[in-house]
Amino acid sequence: MCLPERILQRRGSGAFLTTQTKSFFVRLSPHSIALFLLLVLGSLGWVILDDYGISWDEAIQRGHGRVSIDYASEKLGLDRPPLAPQHDLDNYQWSNYGMLYQLIATPLELALGLQDDPFAYYRLRHVLSFALYLVALVCFYRSLQLRWPGRSWYPLMGTAMLVLSPRIFAHAFFNPKDHILLVFYLISTYTLLRLLRYRTWRAFLWHAFATALALNTRLPALLVLAATVGLLVTQQALDRPRGRRGYLMALLYPILSLALMIPFFPYLWQDTLHRLWGALTEMSAFDWGGYNLLFGDRLWATDVPGYYIPAWILITTPLLYLPFLLTGLGLSVVRLVRGLRAGRPWSDYGELCDLTQLGLSVGPILVVIVLHSTLYNGWRHMHFVYPGLVFLGVGGFAYVRERVPRIAPALLAGGLLLAAYRMICGHPHQYVYFNELIQGDPVMARFDMDYWGVGFRDALTHLAETVPEGEVRKVHCNNWPCRDNLQSLPANLRPRLQIESTRKYADYFATNFQDEDKKAAFRHEQRYAEPVVEIAPCGQLSIGIYRVQPLEE
Repeated sequence: MCLPERILQRRGSGAFLTTQTKSFFVRLSPHSIALFLLLVLGSLGWVILDDYGISWDEAIQRGHGRVSIDYASEKLGLDRPPLAPQHDLDNYQWSNYGMLYQLIATPLELALGLQDDPFAYYRLRHVLSFALYLVALVCFYRSLQLRWPGRSWYPLMGTAMLVLSPRIFAHAFFNPKDHILLVFYLISTYTLLRLLRYRTWRAFLWHAFATALALNTRLPALLVLAATVGLLVTQQALDRPRGRRGYLMALLYPILSLALMIPFFPYLWQDTLHRLWGALTEMSAFDWGGYNLLFGDRLWATDVPGYYIPAWILITTPLLYLPFLLTGLGLSVVRLVRGLRAGRPWSDYGELCDLTQLGLSVGPILVVIVLHSTLYNGWRHMHFVYPGLVFLGVGGFAYVRERVPRIAPALLAGGLLLAAYRMICGHPHQYVYFNELIQGDPVMARFDMDYWGVGFRDALTHLAETVPEGEVRKVHCNNWPCRDNLQSLPANLRPRLQIESTRKYADYFATNFQDEDKKAAFRHEQRYAEPVVEIAPCGQLSIGIYRVQPLEE
């Protein structure tokens, strides 16, 4: 549904390059370049895939997926060996997380015989995750084509902005929940824009299916469902196309989307309505006792201020993108207010696209603020709103370019180049990227850095490479991601390191400076006196491995 349109080239019988041929290639070039860059990006992703470590949630989500397979097998009466302990199956309750991604990854893992090799089964998931990201990029490009059909370079430029967003790019490899929501939320947004443009039953069916997939990743995708119904009804009332098709679609769409969701959501196979309602209430009031660090303030996850998400977006989006994003956002709000006063929220299809993206990007942020929802470290759980903001940013660029035609392209080009440089500088730790608004040392003392422990793979790989072949060094890990990354090292390095549960018996201890270690690191305690490996992307410390002192307790 999102594949690039086939481009047919016709052979001319006249001069080598006629005027028509030159014009054809000028029109063709942005799309050809987009396809070429997509292939380059896919190849690059394959090359750098193993540079990214294992996040905290990957082991948890893999376990949930195995329980889901067992649960589905039990309900279907399939006789097969269980994948998870019986007590996990008896207490199956991950109701607010659809398991579509894991329901694909787990059977593939088993079919390929990878279940006993952590390096291999995590690598498989990273391949799937990045492949989905490429599909989402194609859909984003096509969305921009729908919005700006006469400006062929804009889709390429907007997609480049999304790709060269460091945190989003890095999470495309190792984030098994929030990134998957971003992918399917983006795809369903594209199918919505296509439905609003063509209003055909074929577009309707594609959108219902895309919505079902989005709902099967995370239930915040219900916002797509609500937006679709509202826009179909409003569009029918304002444009009055024949046959009242919009009203019929608005009636059938939620039913079809939910019906298509349930087969991929085993938890809802029994007591569907009650469990769905329970999932919604749990999602809005999830209790997590941790705290977040922002501007040096400890903010409990259950009581974060309203500026939390906007602040994270502002300080982790490439700086030179912000003028365009803010301009596009402001323009959309002004046009919406003006349209509401005139009794018509949009004046043409372009404004309808902007209104849709405004609602699907800003709307979730407002919902989180109003409901005082529990929020985890950083803003990874809200990454799915970012493509919509970039979409509006392209509109902001178009507006600025009309007024300062030389400055706007230079500013955006500079922003893309600077973002690319920072991504290369921080590779493979783009997930701790901050833009130039954040200055001074140490960043770790003021903001959550590698809270998921993804950088442990890089650090442990460097450590293992220093151990002579045939020897073993014992490592004390301060949390689960460190142990998981150690056990998931490539086969040639894994035997060189061994986990030691007691620090004083270990040769080294590894930390991502969370909790008490974060404070201790900057008091220059003796236990940090001998660093063996320190991961400091662009100069900012995020992971450390230190030699255990002889008298350390």
